[in-house]
Amino acid sequence: MQRTNKMIPLRRGQEGGNTIIEFALVMTFLVPMFAGAFTIGAAVARGIQVSNVARDAVILLVRATTDPNSGLDLSKTQNQRIIVRAAAGLGMNADAQNNPSSTGKAAMFLSKVIMVGDQECSVGITPTPAGAPPWNAGNCPNYGSYVFAYRVDIGNDTTWSSVLGKPGASVQADGTITASDIASNSTVRVANFETIMNLVLAKSTFALISEMYADVSYLNFFNVLKTPVLYARSVS
Repeated sequence: MQRTNKMIPLRRGQEGGNTIIEFALVMTFLVPMFAGAFTIGAAVARGIQVSNVARDAVILLVRATTDPNSGLDLSKTQNQRIIVRAAAGLGMNADAQNNPSSTGKAAMFLSKVIMVGDQECSVGITPTPAGAPPWNAGNCPNYGSYVFAYRVDIGNDTTWSSVLGKPGASVQADGTITASDIASNSTVRVANFETIMNLVLAKSTFALISEMYADVSYLNFFNVLKTPVLYARSVS
């Protein structure tokens, strides 16, 4: 009976070292790829949430505008919590009660922009000047201009600002702007409204606009995102 001895190959130490080096080289490419995929995926998910919150906010603004008796005053913190709650995870809240944070990672801007026409002039210009109506820019300075009629900022309005600008006149506690300012104060005008919004309004009609910013720099591994701030707006 013949006995056969088999040789068992042994891994050389040098081969093991080469494997470690190869693994390290591959991981230098795979880790950034995985991090980038995670960053983009998470940013897309957050982007969808930001868009949804902006849409929900403009729906609330429509309700508050069309039904003043609804009690949905979005200048009040208890009602702003509805928006902050919808923005959970975006760093908009200051505490567990969903009070908005003025130093957080997100902000919401709610605006009502109106094209000033005869109706606004007749209410805002008192007493009625001689010869009016008809109204024009001579007897009603903001006639034919886009102006703010309402503005409420929620969250960190120091870091970010509305693309529409900010009313220069005093905004009332409930977010409204006086009829007098709407008709005659040039500081409430919205510059380049049609260009920014790609929207044209007829005189005495208005648009309700919500805008939201959210800082997602905490997701930006290896600086994959060039601008780690999400922005969305909704118009009604």
